[in-house]
Amino acid sequence: MIEVLGWTATAVVVGSFGIQDVKKLRIINSTGSILWIIYGFLKQDNPIIFVNISIILMHTYWYIKNRK
Repeated sequence: MIEVLGWTATAVVVGSFGIQDVKKLRIINSTGSILWIIYGFLKQDNPIIFVNISIILMHTYWYIKNRK
């Protein structure tokens, strides 16, 4: 079941790059990152957790900077 979560997270992240609207891309990509974080905790894989928390922080910074 954990592997299914990993593949789902992969599909969400890869799929997000096909979206033209940058705001929607970041939302969907953040969703994929959250799934990767859960996967990382289940697998006890700190690099996966770290990189995806970093990605979410970058998306959050972008949202704050580009708020309208």
